[in-house]
Amino acid sequence: MNRIQDLIRDRDLGPGDRLPPERDLAEQLQVSRNSLREATRTLEIQGIVTIRPGAGTFMRDSGVTPLNDALVAYLTNGSDALVDVFEMRHILEPQIAALAARRCTPDDIQQMEDLLEAQRLEIEQGETGTRGDTAFHFAIAEVTQNSALVKVVTAVADILGQSREDPFQAPGRSKRSLSSHRYILDMLRIGDSEGAREAMEHHISVVEPIYPPGTSARIHQGVVEPAKFLREVRD
Repeated sequence: MNRIQDLIRDRDLGPGDRLPPERDLAEQLQVSRNSLREATRTLEIQGIVTIRPGAGTFMRDSGVTPLNDALVAYLTNGSDALVDVFEMRHILEPQIAALAARRCTPDDIQQMEDLLEAQRLEIEQGETGTRGDTAFHFAIAEVTQNSALVKVVTAVADILGQSREDPFQAPGRSKRSLSSHRYILDMLRIGDSEGAREAMEHHISVVEPIYPPGTSARIHQGVVEPAKFLREVRD
């Protein structure tokens, strides 16, 4: 498998590019065709390639669909799905906010201010503000300028979306969310990394739902990108 990955790097193969035919590739790598098939199946499971019967093996898009699918499948498989989600949020998002505080620009701050204003309008119109909420968290990940981190956040955004729309949310959750978002933004604006981390930790704690025993929490899909959300609100 490592030798196939070396070949992919050496030939600078990108999304949609076709790998050499199986016979040719086996000869180039000096391996049996059975060994080659096992290796390519492993790469397919990892989301690196896709095997199209009768057509060949192709490089897969560099997105995170396999990771996303795996996380959603895992977390929808039990009654404690959203408990796991919030534990994940407590671990992941405060550190993202801390990094964002060190790297955000004035333009980033302005975009997030626009997102919070759009979220406020959503809530005033009687909506939950969920779409604005999701877009704000995604924007924080984007300003870290860490592409791997953004991909991970994109992969789990489907899961986090459910944690913001769940029927067991306490009354007033939307307004508390908006208020704590504003405090997070204040910390980002002044570049206070530790303050941003603490503000995000507090935010997750105050919006975390409480589930009755035996409740089965299901997963709702829906990544909300900041720019798309703002366009829709303004239209």
